[in-house]
Amino acid sequence: MRVLARLAAVLAAAALVAGCLEGKADFSLNPDGSGKVVGELLFPSRAPWLQKRYTSRPADPNAPPEPAADPQEEMRECVAAILKRSVGIDAWKDVSFQRAADGRVQFKGTAYFKDLTKVRIYPDDRTRISFGPDGTTALLLILNRAKPVTEPPKFSRPTSSEDLTKHIKELRDRYQQTKNTVTTDLVGMKLDLVFHVPGVLEEARGLDQQGMALAYTLDGTKVVQAMDSQMNDGVVLRQWAAAGKSLNVKELMNDRLFAIKGEVWARWKGPFKPRFDYQAEMDAARKAQPQMVLKLGLEKPRDTSKPPSPPPTPAPAKDTQPAKKDAGPVKTPAAPKGPPSLPMPDRPLAVPTPLFPIL
Repeated sequence: MRVLARLAAVLAAAALVAGCLEGKADFSLNPDGSGKVVGELLFPSRAPWLQKRYTSRPADPNAPPEPAADPQEEMRECVAAILKRSVGIDAWKDVSFQRAADGRVQFKGTAYFKDLTKVRIYPDDRTRISFGPDGTTALLLILNRAKPVTEPPKFSRPTSSEDLTKHIKELRDRYQQTKNTVTTDLVGMKLDLVFHVPGVLEEARGLDQQGMALAYTLDGTKVVQAMDSQMNDGVVLRQWAAAGKSLNVKELMNDRLFAIKGEVWARWKGPFKPRFDYQAEMDAARKAQPQMVLKLGLEKPRDTSKPPSPPPTPAPAKDTQPAKKDAGPVKTPAAPKGPPSLPMPDRPLAVPTPLFPIL
């Protein structure tokens, strides 16, 4: 059964939302899909996942100016969000962060994952990389595969050539209007991805071989160029217009991320042996993680001290009255003879509701 690893590449995922981003990620993968990624990332401390902090309160012209945010606190908040809100990560290890010379946050860390299908590195929730058995005896890593050829889109309604030309112009205008708001952060972005997979490499496309590993460089400027090229492709736009398709620049960007070189994938054949003992390394990392988080200042230590004891209750004052003599055992009065004589009630007795209603 194929293990589809729709993994949001730790660094490539963040590129869509972090802006002005550089980094590298080194993946070590086992045949069962478990693995670890050693990553290094440079990103702005005022990353989008903190924007709610800056915009949640409505502006009050009469309110005094708020004190400037503490850069160290901003940096810790960014890193804490990555560690605490990522999904599918069993443990983190060797996490560190510091302020780079240009003001960005330099983050390093190792993340362990067992089921690649569940990995989501915060703040990204998309998935772009597949890894696992190909249904036979090989392992397959996929960053981009050619989509199956389908029939050209059919006209939803009779459309004249003038209408198609008008629609194409609208698509291009829409792209130019919204391009900068979505793609500005891609300019200057560069991410280096390296993959270590067990087995013998059979075939690879779009990936560069580095010894026994395969590498891929994601260049944001080239992604933007690929988007521009597609928007200048009259055949593609004519098909979109014929299908009545509207333009979503963000979807177009996602589609172009790994498609710059066409198909990007690799296949390995066995025999397969795990690259590392996942359970042993992950258990050790998980055990050490709480102490690491405290040392980094990402979490306050819990107060384990006992609450203060209540003040002692003062002893009761001594009775100054003379002690009474013991009267001996209490005598029980004898039961009266004859039927009991009870006073009649001055109002009718209340009749309780039956426990089981009459059906």
